Amino acid sequence: MIAAKPASPLTIDRGVAAFRDICFAFKAPYTGSYAAAARYGIKKFETKQRSSWIGGKYAYSEGATDDRSLIVGINPQGSCIVQDRRHPGMADDKTIEDQFAALIRTKYPLASRLRENSVAYTTVENGKSIDFAFALDYKGYNMFGSPL
Repeated sequence: MIAAKPASPLTIDRGVAAFRDICFAFKAPYTGSYAAAARYGIKKFETKQRSSWIGGKYAYSEGATDDRSLIVGINPQGSCIVQDRRHPGMADDKTIEDQFAALIRTKYPLASRLRENSVAYTTVENGKSIDFAFALDYKGYNMFGSPL
């Protein structure tokens, strides 16, 4: 009788893995994130300017792989974002979201969806709300953000 092969572990999505290693492993000002991003092939970070309705103008750093299939944006005041270009053969949205949620819960076991149809996860630590997001942006990327 031949023993059955054990089931292979589910491969973690590249975007979730990059988010874990680049953003989730660090806190603002994300100084260690730059070296982690380099391990994913992220090249030269450039300073960019943006503004938001709530926060006004702010500066952030953005770097990408040569083919721009993976992009990292870091705002040292508080957010880190990974964008992974969607491609045929990648896991479905539900699988990727489940992996993202499982990752968040490794550090924040009480994190839950912000709303029923939302892909934002939130938790409270020391009286402060901490929010994470997974979204498909209009340019064809899965976006993972921490904290928002």
